[in-house]
Amino acid sequence: MARQLSQHLDPAAGPKRILALDGGGVKGVLSLGMAKALEAELRRRSGDPKLVLCDYYDLIGGTSTGAIVASGLALGLTVDTMIELYMSLGPKVFGRRVGDGNLFRSKYDPKDLRIALEPTFGERTLGSSDLKTGLAVHMKRIDTGSAWVLTNNPNNPYFSREDSEKGTLPNRFYRLIDLVMASAAAPTFFDEVVIDIAHDEKNRVTQRGYFVDGAVGANNNPGLQMLMLALVPGYGFQWSSGADNLMMTSVATGQRRPEIDGKKFRNMMPGFRGIQALRSMIYDTQIQGIMLMQALSSPKHAWTINSEVGDMRNVVLGQGPLLDYQRIDVMLDLKPKKVRGQRPARTALETLIDRDLTAKELLGLDELANGKPANMSLLLDIGLAAGARFVDATYPDPKFNLPGWIA
Repeated sequence: MARQLSQHLDPAAGPKRILALDGGGVKGVLSLGMAKALEAELRRRSGDPKLVLCDYYDLIGGTSTGAIVASGLALGLTVDTMIELYMSLGPKVFGRRVGDGNLFRSKYDPKDLRIALEPTFGERTLGSSDLKTGLAVHMKRIDTGSAWVLTNNPNNPYFSREDSEKGTLPNRFYRLIDLVMASAAAPTFFDEVVIDIAHDEKNRVTQRGYFVDGAVGANNNPGLQMLMLALVPGYGFQWSSGADNLMMTSVATGQRRPEIDGKKFRNMMPGFRGIQALRSMIYDTQIQGIMLMQALSSPKHAWTINSEVGDMRNVVLGQGPLLDYQRIDVMLDLKPKKVRGQRPARTALETLIDRDLTAKELLGLDELANGKPANMSLLLDIGLAAGARFVDATYPDPKFNLPGWIA
């Protein structure tokens, strides 16, 4: 039986479950492949073939493409429905470039993305009763330099409160489609999204916010920020910590270190060097977040951080695990350099899906705007295979089963 939003958010209503979804452009379909494994396992345990992830998770949040997926799942959509959306969205939104290949215009038309998302989100707001569970959307307000995380928790001080002197709009009135568009407004890919923040007594706009991708606010991997949402009293959730009280499934979009030949980097125009540096910064903050989350928990499948610290297995900071945390991801390996006279061995990725891929196919997997149908299908296959490696009868931990479920 589906729970009400108030039951999901109630600090006293049993242990809490969080689903955090990374940014990554069209690679969101890879994360959906992973999420499909979660949905299937939870349906098996519950005995309900129609169970959706918002029935289980008490807070679903994401950044950029993760914000789109999170919002759809929080509305009660199935993973298959979201996959269908993405398989259609990829070619429509990223099949036509409008930019001229330089830094003076974004590459893609945000209208195409809005048109693709409108049938799913419509005119719903953050306060919509159609949201079945907690939702968190991450973005960056570039004009004030602040990272915004908006939730549908009525206990958040800005959810319903209106500043009468400034005419500030309460968060519950923001439209979902505007928020996910703002979260997905990756610099150079899409223009910033402008949202009305305040009005005067005659309903004239007195303040506008200019928003870009939440990854610019160091939340491309939103897991750490979502832990803060759950535990820091000011956010209004006030959930309990501890590996028996709080769990998080952190679903990624595939990982590849943003390496570049040094000479090629030096020969780039300064603007393009800045973009490359930004990509590296986003990657570093993402890895740092995983490192800290694993150090605050004891994951069943620990994710390798780097060659120096390894996967930090059994490394727990403090007196004990702060939560039950699991990162679900896959390395998007490239072909190794050719050795004369030797046939290159399969990469771990090719082994995972039991399929040989060309160097071009492997390279294209990490392109945020590669919406070609063949690439989208390949990403989905990888996500399905990766999800099966992490999700089984032992994960999510059965101690977080809902009442009445089978073991």
